[in-house]
Amino acid sequence: MKPGFKVGITVDLPATVKPSMKPHLEGLVGHRLYSTWAMVYHMETASRMLLAPYLSPEEEAVGGGLLVKHLRPARVGAPLHIAATLARVRGNRIYTRIRVYSRGRRIGEGSMVQVVMTRSRFAKLMQEARGR
Repeated sequence: MKPGFKVGITVDLPATVKPSMKPHLEGLVGHRLYSTWAMVYHMETASRMLLAPYLSPEEEAVGGGLLVKHLRPARVGAPLHIAATLARVRGNRIYTRIRVYSRGRRIGEGSMVQVVMTRSRFAKLMQEARGR
């Protein structure tokens, strides 16, 4: 890891709820609201944005877990603000706390763990996933 990666650093990700972000669920739901899967995408993206600048050229990271609470709805077209904060580092595990806001109201919250490893370890895992 590069220097400066310390508990409390934050990153902000602005976004807007697009029609493609509404729930699809195999045609079972059709409301024009921000889906939980899109919130998960934004939370994971913000967490990665927080970590990425501090990875050394030999390092890679993968998602290891995500806990999400979807608290309130947001309509298509609503502005979003996703904030990720580094909560702790335990060995090669990076823990972030994420909050999602729309128009000043918290609409979601969660936490994520990312696992840092060498690029060679990551390449080996990719080969295993391909069945080689």
